Amino acid sequence: MTSSPAPRDPDRGRQPFSARWRRSALGGGVLAAVGVAAVLLVVVAPRAPSEDALVSSLPAATASQAESAAMLAHDNMVMSATPESDASTFAGIAQPGSAAARTTSVTYTVQPGDVLWQIAERFGLRAETILWVNGIENPDLLLAGQQLVLPPTDGVLYTVQPGERLADVAIRYGLDLSAITGANQLADPNQVQAGVDIFLPNGRPLRPAPGLAAASADTTTVQAPASGGEQQVAALPPIPLPDNIAQLLSAGWLGAGSTATLYRTAERDARGLQEIPVGGRLERLEGFSGGRIQVRSPGDGKTRQAMTGWVDANAVVVGRAPAAQALPQAYPSDTAMDIAHVFAPYRSQLDGTPYAQANCGPTTIGMALEAFGISVSSRELRTRSLDAQRMWGNDLGTLITALSDVVQSYGLRTISLTTANGDLRRWTVEDIREQIRQGRPVVVQVRYRALPGRGASTFLGDHYILVTGALNDGRFLYNDSIDADGLGWDRVLTPDRLLAAMDASDRRYAYAAFAVGR
Repeated sequence: MTSSPAPRDPDRGRQPFSARWRRSALGGGVLAAVGVAAVLLVVVAPRAPSEDALVSSLPAATASQAESAAMLAHDNMVMSATPESDASTFAGIAQPGSAAARTTSVTYTVQPGDVLWQIAERFGLRAETILWVNGIENPDLLLAGQQLVLPPTDGVLYTVQPGERLADVAIRYGLDLSAITGANQLADPNQVQAGVDIFLPNGRPLRPAPGLAAASADTTTVQAPASGGEQQVAALPPIPLPDNIAQLLSAGWLGAGSTATLYRTAERDARGLQEIPVGGRLERLEGFSGGRIQVRSPGDGKTRQAMTGWVDANAVVVGRAPAAQALPQAYPSDTAMDIAHVFAPYRSQLDGTPYAQANCGPTTIGMALEAFGISVSSRELRTRSLDAQRMWGNDLGTLITALSDVVQSYGLRTISLTTANGDLRRWTVEDIREQIRQGRPVVVQVRYRALPGRGASTFLGDHYILVTGALNDGRFLYNDSIDADGLGWDRVLTPDRLLAAMDASDRRYAYAAFAVGR
């Protein structure tokens, strides 16, 4: 890791921000607070007006002094109640304003122009839950006037089969029996009649159980050198099967009974993809061959990337389903092995520090750095970022140009932040997609409330996200350092939603971004 100077305490007192106005991070000089600017600064105490991008209080290099002063005054009057207020400018950022919890199902009538993900977001559900519960195969065929049943939580409908016990259903799906009886208001789980549809909270559709015929002895062979230098074929010994193999092949979720290896294929000489720790959850798929079961690994966002692979049957046990909130928004699309996806170990900015709510920029570049094996604390990155922009304080965000400078100080490149003449480049979603394909995560400035699930937030400023992947259906994966409303890694944005969030950011920084690479 690149060596760094002795860290400066980001909490240390500094010269007041109002004493040194700066034009922009592109090298604008200090702007004297005179005339109308001085008057406005008496009325409104300057504070950090927008989350981490700091754009609302930094006049553009092309704006006049009077216009810049007026913008500063207006933005600060919006973002802070009084000059004496101790409330953080960013106080609302940790309360994204998610949908209110419900305890009963509701019926929703599709309106003209409705899109599935918008309905799901409005009611606090995953889009796939709406498809499963309503038997919809094509999400693009919603019709105005169509009636949708929206359950209170994520899950799936299940039709009870003849002779089936609800307790057995719960085991196969990895769910608590009490949660099923509660969700369906069942007084006696042993009295559920065949043919009845029940709702399985946090359930996912079960894949068909493969036949045990696939457990025949492994026929994988390897080439081993024979005496005299000739090659001969040697058969690998079969993987022994556990006694409960039938239960494993009918379960929806498995757990690592001991440290297990996720392999790329079922072949005995297949390459290992990652180690699954004891208790690590795996969703079973249809494949079963040579003693290995095909599974999806949701990963953990920090040490393990979401993947699809194979595990030895004798290394797993019947597992429990995770709560829907414990799976990333992109699951299971993020487990596909043919997508462009940069693994950037996740970190949250909500770490209890005095500046946590204003620390999205340093946290975001921390994830980008760690994608290249460079681990630096968010505190150190904040110190460097504030020094780079020469403005300090717990309630200040960071400029995108300062973040770029800090990334470069650790020996990495930042790509396409500015044009040849020094102006901020206006990125497109195709520019972002191309960088992801080349294995480079992209730091993007957006309007916080324009992100999925954030429309009701009281925070009105800008924000940084790290775009890490591109799915086969065109959507993007991203890490968001705010995780108060669920997992912050492998979130999903449609191209239109990403473009709108970039467009809605401060007009001087609209469409600003940079890729990180070697």
